[in-house]
Order: sequence, then C-alpha cells, then structure tokens
Amino acid sequence: MAAAESAAAPWLGLLVPAHNAARYIETCLHSLLEQAAGDPGIEVLVLDDASSDDTGAILARLAAAHPGQLRVLLAPRNGGISAARNRLLAEATACYLWFVDADDVLLPGAIAGLRDVLDRHDPDLVLCDFRYLRERGLSRTRCTCHAPANTPSDSRARLVAATLAAGELHVWSKVARRELWQQVAFPIDRHFEDIAGTCQLLAQVRRWVHVHRPWLGYRQHPHSIMATLTHARLDEWMMALEGMQPLLADAEVAADAAAVQAAADFRLRNLASALRRTARLPAADRATAQTTLAKARTRLFPHGTAPVLRAWLRRGWWLRALRTHRALRAAFGR
Repeated sequence: MAAAESAAAPWLGLLVPAHNAARYIETCLHSLLEQAAGDPGIEVLVLDDASSDDTGAILARLAAAHPGQLRVLLAPRNGGISAARNRLLAEATACYLWFVDADDVLLPGAIAGLRDVLDRHDPDLVLCDFRYLRERGLSRTRCTCHAPANTPSDSRARLVAATLAAGELHVWSKVARRELWQQVAFPIDRHFEDIAGTCQLLAQVRRWVHVHRPWLGYRQHPHSIMATLTHARLDEWMMALEGMQPLLADAEVAADAAAVQAAADFRLRNLASALRRTARLPAADRATAQTTLAKARTRLFPHGTAPVLRAWLRRGWWLRALRTHRALRAAFGR
C-alpha cells in the first residue's frame, strides 16, 4: 500500500452521490469526516446532483468547516445516480475509492480497519460486511461475500462464486483501486445500476480479500426501488441480470463449476423474487410484467430452470426450491 501511494494522491477517496439528501447527509458526512480527521491522505468527494432541498446549503457549510478534505461538486441538472457515480469516478484522484450513499454511515473503526487491510495485503479489492440502520438501532451483521474472512485470494472465479452466493452486489461494500473503478461505466437512466457496476468491477479484480466485519450502516426506505417496483423497473432488473454475461463469459469464471452454479442461483433467485413482486402491480400491468419476465427467463435460462432447481434439492434447499417452483408455475403454468 505504501509503495502504491504518491505524494500527490490521497490513499483513500470517499465518494458520496447526493440528491435531496438534506435529512441524512450531515449524519453521513460526519461519520466520514470524524474518521478522516487528521489524515491528509483521505479525500471526501460529494456530488450534489441538482438538489432542490437544503442539501446544497448543508454541503457548503460542511465544506467551509473542512477545507482541503471535503470537496463538493455541483451537477447543473439532475442526472440520476448512475451519472452521479460516473462523474465522481472521473473526478476522483485517490489510490482506493469507496462509494458511500448519502443516507448511509461508516461505522466506527471502518477507515482504520481498511487501512490495516491495505497495508497488510495490498489487494485490488476489499469487500466488507454491513448492518441495516433501523429506527431502534443497528441490525445484525449481513455478510456480503461467502468466503473465509481476512484471507487474500488471487482467484477471480472464487470471488465471483463467493459474491454471487451472498447476493449482495451493491457498490458501497466494495473498496477498490481507482484504476479498476474508473473502467466501470454505470448505465445511465437505469435502475439496478449496482449489478452492472459491480460485475464490471469484479471482471478486473485479481487480488482480493473479504473482511468479515461491518464497516457500513445501510439505511432502508419505504420508497426504495424494490418497495415501489413498476413494470418498467422489472424490465430494468432483468436487463441488469442479462448484463452479467460478460463477467460470466470470462474464461476463468466460465471454467469454474462453483462460479457457474452461483451465477445460476443468483439469477433464479432474482427472477423468482421479481415474479412474486408482480402480485403488487396493478392488474392492468400484471400480465404485461409476466410476459416480460417469461421472455427474460428464456434468455437467462436457455436450457430451462429445472437443472437449477434440481441442484437446490441436492443441496438441501427444499424450501427455496419449492417456493421458486410455485412462483414459476403460478406465472408460467409450468
């Protein structure tokens, strides 16, 4: 890690996209700035994506209080989360980059823990666990990677298998070298951009390590994408799953049975979840959504879903297999 740093470049860049985040942005940035205090090698970079609330005023006040460490970028118009992430990546200069959403927080000790891992292992990528932020406090730890903790690996296939098995493809649990992140292009005007961005990132990683400690507090909202799913968003969800193909076509990944099975598991779990959620759509949209998902199933599983379900039964995943079979049968009749 020390050899990778230069006098001009910070060792860590914390990237925060913000749009109408006045309710949470100050709490978020305090959790970053308190841990970054006294370390000139940490830059906090925030993009105000044309907010119409008090986000801009809060950011201006915090930037004045933390000169040289908090840098605020302004978007001339609201471009959405993908455009904001792309702009932040283009502007970042640090050796390692870490996305933090404006309503989330870094948990105490996160940055110190990261620095220790980078110094000991010099990885391309560090994956951390997280905890949900509840009104009554933090929930239990959620694992983002089914791999041994604190054990560096040079296997991309193992990384893909372990990450897809956990099913947590969000970008804020992945800290990676700037040159890898800057090869990622988040799809503009599309939801589920995390799946696309994470898959692009994983395709470039060689050396990685999973830290089985929660470094981030993630806040769920009743108005999230998953809670307010529409037919159009269902279509984007399926497009994101299909967009995983370049990663899965990687020679090392494609030759690894565990990675191939984990990818099939991940896609079928997502398809079944989407099918169950169609019941929440207005009746006029439900048939159209099921048609969209039927076409997606054919593209995602050209040999059918039965082999995946049989593999689940062999592994003892009886309940998961039964629920998924029922969802498929209710939607498609077989």
